[in-house]
Amino acid sequence: MNDPTRHEWHRLFNAALNGTLTTAERLQLAALLKSSAEARQLWYLYHDNECGLAELKTAAALSAAAVPPGGGPSSRGTSPWFQWRSLTAAAAGLVIGLFGASVVYGLAIHRGLEKRTSLAVFEPGFENAQLPLLRGVPRGTGQWGGDAAQIVTGENGVPPKEGRFMLRAELPARGAWRVYQVLDLQSLPPGGNRESREIEISASLATAEAAAAVRLFVRVFAVAEAPGELDDAWLDRREEAVASVTRGLEVPPGAQGWQTISVNMQVPRTARSLVLFLGARIPDKSARTSSIYLDDVRVSLVTPP
Repeated sequence: MNDPTRHEWHRLFNAALNGTLTTAERLQLAALLKSSAEARQLWYLYHDNECGLAELKTAAALSAAAVPPGGGPSSRGTSPWFQWRSLTAAAAGLVIGLFGASVVYGLAIHRGLEKRTSLAVFEPGFENAQLPLLRGVPRGTGQWGGDAAQIVTGENGVPPKEGRFMLRAELPARGAWRVYQVLDLQSLPPGGNRESREIEISASLATAEAAAAVRLFVRVFAVAEAPGELDDAWLDRREEAVASVTRGLEVPPGAQGWQTISVNMQVPRTARSLVLFLGARIPDKSARTSSIYLDDVRVSLVTPP
């Protein structure tokens, strides 16, 4: 298998798992999975790895929360993690042993047909030119906080991705630039009998012809605290979140245009808040500073078809 072909496979698989396939790409992926046994096998590995790791972290957190104080023999019963892995193994056996290509083909076709319900993000396109930006993590919803930034129109060859305005910041030569927002999950529908709900987060970032590579990133934390209970001190214990996901993208020097990063995460029903971390840094500590732009932040509840 030549590298360009395999690279195209990886691109299609990643787009399918991120929910960013176009109609033409979805048809291309469907034809590929229908004609190539090797592609089907690789796709199943992609899908199992992506979903299994997300569910593993969620189930482990739920299992830990369910252990009674002091532990005891009863706490060593069948855990959600064990149940999930057993179901995953059983599903893998069914796919390989009974249905073969048809089930894997179905996974690819139905990915992207889910219902997406937009969640309220405060000023997702930064269209309020007088928007106040707080320092640090916002206490409550309806605010953007983080490092220094300002609302601008198009500049340095970078037009806003949506609307008339966007957020601009100067990347330090050392360290990172970040902005935060807190979303309230308490008003979401309960999700039936499922122990978690899938939420999709995307954001678009651009650089102004940076002389060095720039790493863009999205980090999302689902936490048990209510929005009003979060503050800067929470940053020191953020790893206590009941679920989290991180995705980064390296932009080469001189690259132009908007880059959209999208992540999906399984959020336990016990989570009351969602904390968004969006930002960038320059890996080369010897490079000079660069401008970074943020626009079109979206959060959606994903409901299976």
